[in-house]
Amino acid sequence: MRYEVSVYNGTYQLEYRGHFETFDEAIDEFQKAESEYIQNFEYEVGTTEYNHELENFMFNSRIDKS
Repeated sequence: MRYEVSVYNGTYQLEYRGHFETFDEAIDEFQKAESEYIQNFEYEVGTTEYNHELENFMFNSRIDKS
């Protein structure tokens, strides 16, 4: 079994980040991608804009089991 990570990249498209043998590896990559995505913005944590971008990332990104 493997896990495929696809994340929202801000252009309303998914970016394939790879496949991983364990869920822990997939979560690590997902969290790394989330951090990279959020760093592209200069919003302060907790602002409406920050929360909106975080919501976009979380809603549109995914980990699929195959």
